[in-house]
Amino acid sequence: MKKIYTTILFIFLILPFAKAQNNRMISMQISFNQIEVGLSHRISNKRLWAEIYAGIANQDINRSFDDFTSRMGISYIFLQKNRNRISLHGGLGIYLTNNHYYSVTVPFINTGIRYSRLIGKTKRHVLFVSTGYRYGKRDYRQEYKSNTAIFSTIGTFRVAPLYFSIGYGFKF
Repeated sequence: MKKIYTTILFIFLILPFAKAQNNRMISMQISFNQIEVGLSHRISNKRLWAEIYAGIANQDINRSFDDFTSRMGISYIFLQKNRNRISLHGGLGIYLTNNHYYSVTVPFINTGIRYSRLIGKTKRHVLFVSTGYRYGKRDYRQEYKSNTAIFSTIGTFRVAPLYFSIGYGFKF
């Protein structure tokens, strides 16, 4: 009985790798205020991809790369010719600030367009340029305490709405 369970488990473990190659991609993209590493996986057909990204950013008051960002979404390739691809992508994300003045978690949505160029003989390397729009804002409260008084202010943190990034991906 153990051999049957071991064989079934082994089959399920190698099944995702038995499909055709180039179903997954690991990528890195850099923008003015953000660096992200991502994983993409082709789902259901040749043109639909699921994506998940995580990275560091510097959009808050201290201007250092100490904030965390993460997002997930779907990308659809609507135009493909030889080695060139144009796709639409969108999704949901979260932005976590890290500074001494305030701490806020900001959910956001994003949508954009991406141009990709497959390079190499096996078309496993991808260079891409992405641009789009993000929307996310959250109010926060800051308190200042001293021996004589307590001051409180309310501010609003907004994720930078427009973004432009370049990146590299490796398909496997």
